Amino acid sequence: ALQAQLLLVLSADGQQAEAIAVFQAIRRRLAEELGVDPGDELREAYQLVLHQGAGEPSSAGESATPAQHGQGDGASSGAAVLPAQLPADLPWFTGREEVEHWTLGLVNGHVLTQVSTPVLAIDGLPGVGKTSLAIHLAHQLADAYPDGQLYVDLQGFDPGQSILHPAEALQGFLNALGVPDAEIPASHNARSGLYRSVLAGRRILVVLDNAHSVEQVRPLLPGAPGCLVLVTSRKRLTGLATAHGAHLTTLDMLSPEDARQFLASRIGPGRNVADSGALEEIVELCGRLPLALSVVASRALTHPDHRLADIARELREAQGGLDGFSDDDMSNDIRAVFSWSYRMLGGRAARLFRLLSLHPGPDFTLPAMASLAGVPLGEARTLVGELVSTGLLAEHTPGRFSTHGLVRAYAQELVRLHEDAEDREQAFRRLVNHYRQTAYDADTHLVPAVVLERPEAMEDVIATPLTDQAEAMAWFNADRQVLKALVQRLLDDGRVAEAWRLCLTIQRYNQGEGWWHDWAAMTRLCLRAATAAGDDLGRAHMARSLAGAQFVLGDRDSAAQLLRQSLDLFQRLGLEREQALVHRNLGQVSIEQGQHREGVVFLERALRLFEALGDRSAQLPVLYVLAEAHIHLDRPDISMELAEKALPIAEALDDTHGLGLSYEALANSLRAAGDLPAALTFWKRATELYQRIGWRMNVVESLLNEGDTALALDDREAARAAWQQARELSKDLHVPQVTKIEQRLTRLEQSSAARSYGRR
Repeated sequence: ALQAQLLLVLSADGQQAEAIAVFQAIRRRLAEELGVDPGDELREAYQLVLHQGAGEPSSAGESATPAQHGQGDGASSGAAVLPAQLPADLPWFTGREEVEHWTLGLVNGHVLTQVSTPVLAIDGLPGVGKTSLAIHLAHQLADAYPDGQLYVDLQGFDPGQSILHPAEALQGFLNALGVPDAEIPASHNARSGLYRSVLAGRRILVVLDNAHSVEQVRPLLPGAPGCLVLVTSRKRLTGLATAHGAHLTTLDMLSPEDARQFLASRIGPGRNVADSGALEEIVELCGRLPLALSVVASRALTHPDHRLADIARELREAQGGLDGFSDDDMSNDIRAVFSWSYRMLGGRAARLFRLLSLHPGPDFTLPAMASLAGVPLGEARTLVGELVSTGLLAEHTPGRFSTHGLVRAYAQELVRLHEDAEDREQAFRRLVNHYRQTAYDADTHLVPAVVLERPEAMEDVIATPLTDQAEAMAWFNADRQVLKALVQRLLDDGRVAEAWRLCLTIQRYNQGEGWWHDWAAMTRLCLRAATAAGDDLGRAHMARSLAGAQFVLGDRDSAAQLLRQSLDLFQRLGLEREQALVHRNLGQVSIEQGQHREGVVFLERALRLFEALGDRSAQLPVLYVLAEAHIHLDRPDISMELAEKALPIAEALDDTHGLGLSYEALANSLRAAGDLPAALTFWKRATELYQRIGWRMNVVESLLNEGDTALALDDREAARAAWQQARELSKDLHVPQVTKIEQRLTRLEQSSAARSYGRR
């Protein structure tokens, strides 16, 4: 009787969960110590507590029966069965070893400390294999949780079913844990409290699959240590990490090797060996997305007479579309799976998603997406957050977003259905204007030799703000692939003038960072297009630009021929400054070809033109090359005079790149005069300056010369350090300097070995 009153007092005080926990504890004690059920008075009090949340007082006739408390045969047998609700593990699960090791390490850490229940939340885009991984992990860990496993599909992204309310999930869990319906409270909070009470002291593994939000998950988390919770969601559930210390991981595509193994294990080893080339192609056409690979594997098994090469051809002919990934099972049909996320978007977020398919590059920034949609930056941020929350977009690095190729193909289908041609064209024009404006500003910070007129700003276009050279270089580095793709897209669309102007805007960056093959490829395409279009200005600029790329890649004859074409065009157009630039370039080529006197003629002509134009900044590269020419003509004194003439000009203009060239000219002149220590000092100054402003290829060239001078001073360690640093900087490039560096290091090691042998 006293316990019954305690239940009613706790419930009246709003502590319904505590009241339920008290009843459960009493019932267990009575059953274990005396073998009896609670009396009528206590049962009636318990029924009042249960129905308080629903506002339905219970009569004595509605009291729980002995069978409901586990005394009848049916309930007794149910209570004796441990919950084992996990779906079957995949017999051919492959890959994800890194995530498995990470999970085991986290679980072991929590088991040792016994401080809290570990919660692991796995997120990722649709079809990436989150559920398969969670179930596989749960089976791997099941033995460590002897009191059973609970599983529920929370239906967070299934349009065919409403999102499962936590109260429904709790009822299913409590039933599985042996609590009859009659003893499950109506109140949502009370159910959660009872659930935690039942789990207290038990070691149970809980899998919460396909969660929609943190709010849906929170009531399903155990309250005491000892359990493990695995959560999957298309969203990144940061709130779980903040409030509950959850460990978050985003599942990426399978690695190429794991993707091959994934597909091969499903279709059988015989076909894998017979069509290994087709297998590789299918993996790439599927974008290494597990769902796409599963659909293809299913088709291969359904049609064993079809060769993998035939399936690969079908996917290839779909040209990146989704026609090759249809499936009779809608849960495996890629369009259907993607649509489950798409249908959850608001109208403006859905429009942005569709328009993103017009973007030619691999990833996006907020200003680019805002320009594409023609919305303010703040609104774009909100819309992007909505896309990220549904798994259709991922923030792979801070401020940069990407989506899978097949998700993009889905967006391309939708944009044709929902946006007319004029809207698509206007959106793409805004995007191009965003990149042209931002590239122009970035290029200006790099002090290029050629500066065209600024692109006219379009309405609703947001350029990325750049304040200095470092920010300009960072932007170019991040958007390099986007800009390449945009030039190609403009050419494909016949927008030749925009293409070559953007190409010219990227030239200074490509030149300084060593992306010389990209520079040559883009410029060659633009030159062909400008020639076909009869665009003489574009032809002139692209011929000169391509000559520069050919020159640095070692093709001096081709560079000279292109420069003469360019000079003829600029003369016909009457552009004096551009003619001066070509004369300077012809001087550089002549010197590299060993025609030093002819080179001096070209350079002095360029210098006179720049002096007449009053362009002091453009004089600095000419003075640098002219000083080099006089070294070849065995006139180090004239070379020194030219270098000393350049230095104050660079200092007065605060031209950091020009100052670096002046240091190089002084270093060259001093080395030719035999003053190696002074030459080394200026090479080091040049290296430090280029490192500060971020010009990679200038740093590499300066380090090469620094090492040469150090070796001439017999400082072999300093030479090795300089060349190794140059090798590290250029390791991702395919430029002639890489060969020069390796040759120097090889000779140094060989000579060191010979010295060592001679001392023995």
